[in-house]
Amino acid sequence: MQLDNKIKNLIIKEYEAFKDYMYANSPKEVRDELGQFFTPASLTTKMIECYKTFENRFVLDATSGSGNLLAGCIIAGCDPSLVFGNDYDARMVKACRERIKTIPDRLEQYDKEFADSLREKLKQFNDWQIHRGDATDFFCIDEFGPDYKDKLIDHWYEANPIALMLDPDHKALDTWLSQEQVEFLKEVD
Repeated sequence: MQLDNKIKNLIIKEYEAFKDYMYANSPKEVRDELGQFFTPASLTTKMIECYKTFENRFVLDATSGSGNLLAGCIIAGCDPSLVFGNDYDARMVKACRERIKTIPDRLEQYDKEFADSLREKLKQFNDWQIHRGDATDFFCIDEFGPDYKDKLIDHWYEANPIALMLDPDHKALDTWLSQEQVEFLKEVD
């Protein structure tokens, strides 16, 4: 799809308006440790133009970070209910969720009518569409939806059949999961 200049400019302006928050939310030392690199708006627009259409199409960013690609796709016309993101860093998950919900606020000064229309469409977006997960575990890429946390618990139980035999109702997660895994699950929602 070819993006017109208006949409390209709105993607760039939204990115520029969010950039300071994005970098403040993830200090350089943390970004270096996690290998985080934020996609610049110029590359985001080129990636979006690789799509043929957004009509009835899901967009999944398995390493969504603060949502540069997802925000750009929504601005370019993707249905917000079909946008999904995954990131290992819980701070980035929170930043991405907040970013998507507030895209119209950053665009309002440039095109109020467009921002108002987008604000209406974003009522279809739910926080669970952006979740914490490890993109190297294909489960986090294949399983999206409002019951992601339950599916993740089932996934971990399947990986540990003894735990499933000892705790079939998934009540005692902390008896077989590491503390890190328990904390991870708390941050999935």
